[in-house]
Amino acid sequence: MEAFEHIVKVFVEGEGYAVTTNLKFPVRRKTRKTTYDEWQEHGYEVDIVGARGDQLLLGSVKSYLGSYGVSTQGFKGLADEARATHFGQYAMFNELDIQQGIINGAAKRFRFNTDAIHLALFVGRFGPGQEKPVRAHLQVQGIRVVGLVEIVAGIKRLAESKTYFDDPVLMTMKCVAEVEALRRKSASRRER
Repeated sequence: MEAFEHIVKVFVEGEGYAVTTNLKFPVRRKTRKTTYDEWQEHGYEVDIVGARGDQLLLGSVKSYLGSYGVSTQGFKGLADEARATHFGQYAMFNELDIQQGIINGAAKRFRFNTDAIHLALFVGRFGPGQEKPVRAHLQVQGIRVVGLVEIVAGIKRLAESKTYFDDPVLMTMKCVAEVEALRRKSASRRER
């Protein structure tokens, strides 16, 4: 599992979901053959799968920390079609047959009604000026978009709990908070 996927996993667990990562769902699609019908099955990976009593969450995780970030160029209907090269990275959001195949596969595997299955995109970094149009585009489709500020705020709330969680992400946050508290205490002593 990628490190940022683990951070998102902890965030989603904090929302009350039981979470697993990196599950593939087979989707059968018709090929482009024109002389005869041909079908292929391909497994599409979902980075985060979270279940709780009332719903199933299927999430794609894109960190892009240290790079340009998520941009409109990845989404059909937003991208400059002549320059778009990233549609495949967002197939779950761009291709209705793939999206429906993943949802139907998850419904069957986890025994949820399809109307109880929700999609989400978790983003570490948006490209400059890209967040608002990407959020608007996906939210119109009923897809939840969660950015880094929301993810870190959720993890910070979990780390502030007195309950011990044996997780490196939460323990890192607790350590950072402890160091900050020690620095404030030390600075306060020096001022006296």
